Amino acid sequence: MSNVDCAIARIGYAHGRTGIQIAEQWIVSHVDALIAVREGRAKNPMAFPGYGEGTSEETARRIVARLLDAGWRPPDTECLDLPDTPEVAS
Repeated sequence: MSNVDCAIARIGYAHGRTGIQIAEQWIVSHVDALIAVREGRAKNPMAFPGYGEGTSEETARRIVARLLDAGWRPPDTECLDLPDTPEVAS
């Protein structure tokens, strides 16, 4: 993380945010940036030259990095993002 990132995180903590809430804020920023880069490059392929490739995979890596920086760890046994559906009896 850069010094700016750390300063923003400290401000978030000072205002009562959790690490996950701060990571969510950064993730929204990454998704918004990806959308803006793709829209800009559709009109001008040379737009946003310093952003990187602008791929979903690259953005996913940035998002995972933010979650890990926030202290999140993958669950060992269950998937947290499964839809709430009744279990099917076998």
